[in-house]
Amino acid sequence: MEDRSGSSGPHQDHLAELRARADAGDRNAAGRLGELLANRGDPEGALRVWVRAYGDDSPTTRRLAELLAEGGDLSGAVKVWKFSDVVWQNPAGLHAEYLDTLDDDDRLDEDDPEDWAFMEAEELAQLLAERGDEAAIAELRARADAGDAAAAKRLT
Repeated sequence: MEDRSGSSGPHQDHLAELRARADAGDRNAAGRLGELLANRGDPEGALRVWVRAYGDDSPTTRRLAELLAEGGDLSGAVKVWKFSDVVWQNPAGLHAEYLDTLDDDDRLDEDDPEDWAFMEAEELAQLLAERGDEAAIAELRARADAGDAAAAKRLT
């Protein structure tokens, strides 16, 4: 792995260990590696790690992140993966580590995000509709016709 800081040491050793574990199929290590890469300024590396580890199991997350990255929004693509269930719920991940620092009351306030899968699907449909994808437009139109005000607004 390229060392962007120009030095080696415990951080690089930890990243190398996580990379080796991820390459061996340890999805928890891959999730953690992706988070660390993203936090250290390597969003492309983080995205590659997450796609390889979770892409087949998280097709909506993968597609949404790909569309954002294609549009030049690497930060948005990283955010999509960071808040995906597979990364958010990773017991070896940074979010779990953060939750461990909280007392029980604070932990309840921070525990789970809203329904990220639903929100991802909504954002993906919007991006695809903006690109002229007929299936996404038809889906939004059907939801709008069924009374979904958010879908109606996305069509305007």
